[in-house]
Amino acid sequence: MTPFEDAPFTRFHRRVVTSGAAGQLSDGFSIGIIGVALSLAKGPLGLTEWWLGALGAGSLIGLFFGSLVAGSLTDTLGRRPIFAWGMLLFTMFATLQYFSSSLYQLFAIRVLLGVTLGADYVACKAMVTEYSPTRNRGRILSVLAAGWTSGYFLAFVIGFAFRKGGPDAWRLALLASAGPSLIAFILRFRTPESPQWLTRMGRSTDAREIITKYIGENVALPLVHRPGAGSPTAATALMSPPLFRNLVVGCVFHTSQVIPLFALGTFLPIVMAKAGVGDGYMGALIYNVLFLIGALIGPFVIDRIYRRTLLVQGFVTMAILLAILIAWRTAPVFVTLPLFSAFAFVLSVAGILQFVYPPELFPTEVRARGIGTILSVSRFGTVSSTFLLPFVVERFGVQAALGFCMVIMIVAAIVCQRWAPETLHKRLV
Repeated sequence: MTPFEDAPFTRFHRRVVTSGAAGQLSDGFSIGIIGVALSLAKGPLGLTEWWLGALGAGSLIGLFFGSLVAGSLTDTLGRRPIFAWGMLLFTMFATLQYFSSSLYQLFAIRVLLGVTLGADYVACKAMVTEYSPTRNRGRILSVLAAGWTSGYFLAFVIGFAFRKGGPDAWRLALLASAGPSLIAFILRFRTPESPQWLTRMGRSTDAREIITKYIGENVALPLVHRPGAGSPTAATALMSPPLFRNLVVGCVFHTSQVIPLFALGTFLPIVMAKAGVGDGYMGALIYNVLFLIGALIGPFVIDRIYRRTLLVQGFVTMAILLAILIAWRTAPVFVTLPLFSAFAFVLSVAGILQFVYPPELFPTEVRARGIGTILSVSRFGTVSSTFLLPFVVERFGVQAALGFCMVIMIVAAIVCQRWAPETLHKRLV
């Protein structure tokens, strides 16, 4: 029989990947739209620096708690419950944003949105990873990254269109995030449970039925560590070597990538304007175009480059680009904008590993817990940096914010060079 990990890529696989990418698109849209919405709401709502930081970080706070709790739930209850129903809950919260009547209410809704986002990140990555054939797993998971980036870019374009929409334009911009999530829910609803998780939990009969119905009669059950062992291994398993080393590497690389992604991205028009790029919106639009191009190129290169090489070289290149921006304070727009755009491109290509690398670092029994822990730690960093960025830019200048990001890139490059394991074409168990 054909090993499950080597099964041919079928229409069903394509459906799983598409539904996963649709959810990531809605996730990226929700994160991306808040930056433009805040710039639209700053005047009508009289937002102070404190509220700009709080609302910008609201969904990231929820992401921290959502991903932390979802790891254990997804390993215990399965991938499907959150994968299938999370997007419906997301749609409800996204709609409520339009009707918020106070800043406190809007902040609470953004936190709840973040909780559903964090849960979905964990369940979606685990589900799609465990259905992906080994030979093209990197390309499949990078499609999720392309979906997220497409949503992030789409949010900026739509938000850009709302710029002159009146005092309620920010409400419409936030409401728009309910559309993609509803589509994702419809696409995901019929997706069955992961056969890899079912086999690990001793439900081989259920796994066999799913494989026969959706993938093929001559495809064997998945290879898993300790099949039929029942309840997942305790979370303390992540503290034992070599999983603890993998966990540290995952937390460092993921946090180091998402801090500039969210801290700079959430307030990109403001950062661009402070850096002297004329129209901050137009500069941010070009930045996001390069960010999208990097994500679309990613699926074609992800399985051609070693994971460690992409990690280390990505951080080194981004550190060099930031160093030039910091050192050349009086650089003209035709220099500053290409440097920012090149940074976005490299961040986007290397950022694909946020979707590919964490699931490869852990076995099935603790995969969701590992992913959830990495996401939680990374979101703790992004919450604090996103909250503080408006203060840093106003009080110390944009150069200080860029310098902080550069130091993070250097530290991450050293850690990954020393400890990151190579997982290209690794068989998952």
